[in-house]
Amino acid sequence: MMRVLVINAILFALPFVLTWAWIRFIAAKQPDEQTRKLYAYAAIVGLVLVAASLLTYRVNSGNAPGVTYVPPSYEDGQIVPGRFE
Repeated sequence: MMRVLVINAILFALPFVLTWAWIRFIAAKQPDEQTRKLYAYAAIVGLVLVAASLLTYRVNSGNAPGVTYVPPSYEDGQIVPGRFE
């Protein structure tokens, strides 16, 4: 479970970190008026990357349609593990 949380946190933070690094790298070489355009462009790119990472997460997680999760239960003196049916 921890691995899933870490991967999701990295996927969420990656666009913001890359955008910040890109702005810092490019802004040092640009005049001030071009920096504003750069921030707007970087924000758009960051939003697109966030949307792409969320879409990738949605497509790659979950089960097939119609599958139901049955939680663990206690039957006949034994614990039956959770399962998908």
